[in-house]
Amino acid sequence: NRKKTPRKEQKKPLIQPALYEEDGDVDNHATMWSSARSILDESTQPTAVANPSGVGPRDEADVATGVKRSSRIDSSLTGFVLAVILFFNAAGGPFGVEPSLKAAGNLYTIIGFAAMPFLWALPEAVMTYELSSLYPCASAGVRWTEEAFGESWGLLVGYLGWISGVTNNASYPVLFLSYVHTQFFPHISDTDSNAFLHYGILVGITVVLVCVNYRGLHVVGKASVLIFFVSMAPFVLMVIIGTPKVDPSKWLQTPTGEVKVFDDDSLNQKGWFPEATFAGIAFRPFINNLYWNFNGFDQGGNYSTTVTQKTLRTGIGGSLLLVSSAYLLPILIATGATDIEQSEWKEGSFATAGTEIGGRWLGNWIVVSSGISLLAQFFCAMSSDSMQIQGMADRGQLPSFFRHQSQHDTPTYAILLGLLVILVLLPLPFGIIIELSNFSFCLSVIVEFLAFAQLRIRKGDCTQLRKALYVILLVAPMLFNIAVLLLASYATYIFGACMTVFGILLINAKRLNLAFCSICGWGVDRDGGCDSCCLC
Repeated sequence: NRKKTPRKEQKKPLIQPALYEEDGDVDNHATMWSSARSILDESTQPTAVANPSGVGPRDEADVATGVKRSSRIDSSLTGFVLAVILFFNAAGGPFGVEPSLKAAGNLYTIIGFAAMPFLWALPEAVMTYELSSLYPCASAGVRWTEEAFGESWGLLVGYLGWISGVTNNASYPVLFLSYVHTQFFPHISDTDSNAFLHYGILVGITVVLVCVNYRGLHVVGKASVLIFFVSMAPFVLMVIIGTPKVDPSKWLQTPTGEVKVFDDDSLNQKGWFPEATFAGIAFRPFINNLYWNFNGFDQGGNYSTTVTQKTLRTGIGGSLLLVSSAYLLPILIATGATDIEQSEWKEGSFATAGTEIGGRWLGNWIVVSSGISLLAQFFCAMSSDSMQIQGMADRGQLPSFFRHQSQHDTPTYAILLGLLVILVLLPLPFGIIIELSNFSFCLSVIVEFLAFAQLRIRKGDCTQLRKALYVILLVAPMLFNIAVLLLASYATYIFGACMTVFGILLINAKRLNLAFCSICGWGVDRDGGCDSCCLC
């Protein structure tokens, strides 16, 4: 009984909700469709594309937000700029590599940071480029997993990635305060410091950062390039000044096996392999630190709808080179040109190494650079994590109150949820925080690698030789993921189980609340949503 309108006035919507939305989500997103239509070019007409070969259209719907992405390319996002942005997502500089030197000594740390770009970073980068080219979408891993295994798995991967992100955010204030403590207050030991004062300072730093993030400050584009040069400048100077002072024989120093206690107490945490050692290497802190320093290249898929494939390839490859160099060169200089013993390495020791190599001014500069870099990483990660929660709420996959935006167009309750998780984790030592972050990330990236195997090896249309190369490429990262899971403590298993159960409940909160509303007799609209509570 739809009234017919004149042909010249009848317009098809640029985005067909039925193609991308579940039944009952159309009216809930009317405003979103309207804003998307006003942005997209009116001449663009979406079509349902059959995809038996696994190749996705360039102009694809964003699974996390439900908003169809424009195929327009951002010319300001060049390959180098994208490489710098991904550098901050994956590394941000050599801050935080000190636990590896304490756990494994000079030789094995150098070997580890020289091998990780090939054993882990390269497979992750190849997976990201391949799947981003075939399925360009701002939600990246969520989109790939949904394509391979269905919506439920995609939502779980997105949630676990968010948990890993907010947990990782808790490490930045802790690491920054460690650098300040080591450089400016070395006479105050950790046991002498007031625990409540220490936690209060961390809370103050975190709240200030979150407030700035709430105001809408984002470190992107040219700002990221500027921060990159400022934060890496002292390490370039350290390499230049320290190269003539290097004694290559110090690189060959192996672990003494005498380090039994870590500042983060990681060796005292019970687990399946609580004291796994070989050749003097304490594997739990060593593997977790290597893993933490090199993960994050899969976030390059978030930019697949705004750059060309050439720019995406240049950005991912360039970030791999930047990350590898930013780790290995400072480690070579710091171990070869200083007299820091294995047992003396701890968070903030790079500032001590800079002071020994170039003077007090260089050590102070490294502390300032660590603050700039770590806080920039906090801003970037906090923004992307909160936007991911808002996007899932926009699509109807999370309770609707997460869609609320402040006057600065930032997701208020999504930011508050992230802040709550961070405040709970701040009292923990740095090593424990990165182990928790690694555990959540490990679960999500395993599913992403399996999605890559499903879409490119099992169902892909590439040659058998290329499929064989893909299989070989996946062996090392999957073994590394297994090692991270096996070396985790019982406390980490409990954390992972609780967060997974909470995620399942959060994802199904709307469905459970709708059942409650129908039982209580609250009004349920024609699209299946309840207009009487914020959860629906």
